[in-house]
Amino acid sequence: MKTLLISGFDGRMGQECARLAPEYGFAAREYAADADGAALLDFSHPDCLAKVLACPLPLVIGTTGYTAAQQETIRQAAQSRPIFQAANFSPGVYLLGLLAEKAKSLLPDWDVSLAEIHHAGKADKPSGTAQALMHSLQIFQVLSIRGGTVPGIHEIGFYGPGEHLGITHTAESRAVFAHGALQAANWITDKGPGIYGMRDLYKNEWR
Repeated sequence: MKTLLISGFDGRMGQECARLAPEYGFAAREYAADADGAALLDFSHPDCLAKVLACPLPLVIGTTGYTAAQQETIRQAAQSRPIFQAANFSPGVYLLGLLAEKAKSLLPDWDVSLAEIHHAGKADKPSGTAQALMHSLQIFQVLSIRGGTVPGIHEIGFYGPGEHLGITHTAESRAVFAHGALQAANWITDKGPGIYGMRDLYKNEWR
């Protein structure tokens, strides 16, 4: 069984990934500077970036909230190693983005809205997923709600004359994100240097 190092091991996502890791042929271990393994999975904090990049293993980044300077550091690091980065590892959220981009291109004059709901403990507001959707849809505001134990809901609305179209994704469990991250960790272990994402993971499956 391959060893998967996890940065942010004690967090919600770290624990969920550790629990499900054996399904993907991984034995999960907490990341340490002198540890070795097949890949490193990061669900920690932007302040931990230097520590994470000090590890030369193939890297999967699920942490969000990086500054532009930190993102450039990641891009530079990817010149010598494979790095898979995603704001959200759910295949449903990835498809939500594809559908929304298509709707935006076909309905260029319609108004667009974005709302997201997450559990009360989620720190970033808006979430990394919401920020990615805002960028792809070229909108500049989002309704962000935090409360209870909701894993995640994203709602995109398109409003035209006399009609509207709604696209919604609901995550029923944190496990959906862990499964996606572990799939990415398996996928990236034999890749060359570069930045990869969900589009690369699914490009041969969803044409």
